[in-house]
Amino acid sequence: MQKILFLKLFDLPLEQIKQVMQTSTETQYQVLRNQRDKIVAREQYLDDLIRNLDKTLATMKGEAQMTDTEKFATLKKEMINKNEKQFGAEIREKYGDAQIDLSNEKFSSLSENELAHFKKLSTEILTELKNFDNTAGVKQAAAKHIFDLHKEYLLTIWPKGQYSGEAHKNLARMYVCDTRFNKYYAEGTGNPDAAKILKAIIDYYA
Repeated sequence: MQKILFLKLFDLPLEQIKQVMQTSTETQYQVLRNQRDKIVAREQYLDDLIRNLDKTLATMKGEAQMTDTEKFATLKKEMINKNEKQFGAEIREKYGDAQIDLSNEKFSSLSENELAHFKKLSTEILTELKNFDNTAGVKQAAAKHIFDLHKEYLLTIWPKGQYSGEAHKNLARMYVCDTRFNKYYAEGTGNPDAAKILKAIIDYYA
């Protein structure tokens, strides 16, 4: 019990603690080293967020002027923070902290044109799903187009080497099983079955 409480101090999930306690000392050391790296990365992210928030507050009071670059960096961090609050627990459990941290890092590095393209892809996916004739099945060209848009959407933010057909299918399963993802696609298309349709398309082409 003391060891469990000790390991919980380092923000390790209980399930991982159970696994770690059954491994060798060398493995436990590596797990804690990896956890340290994650915490340091999170600390750096929070430090950047606080600095940008302080600049925003100062700007609002007329004490300072944010550059366009600083405003853009703040926008991206706000988008990451919003996504973490909404879906962070689920996607981190499914893909692991390391992959999500890398994805957030890649998103933070997007240029203005790349971010605009990312938003455009998101809108196009919803529009194409809204106009999709599901009675014609997934073999039609419109379905392939939706798949290509969604894959490009993922490749924009997923770290190099993370994409695979199986990873794409796993994400689609989450869209259907998680009510928040389901709601996002339902509200964005006006079709309560939009997440299921997208999953069927991804399952066929991935």
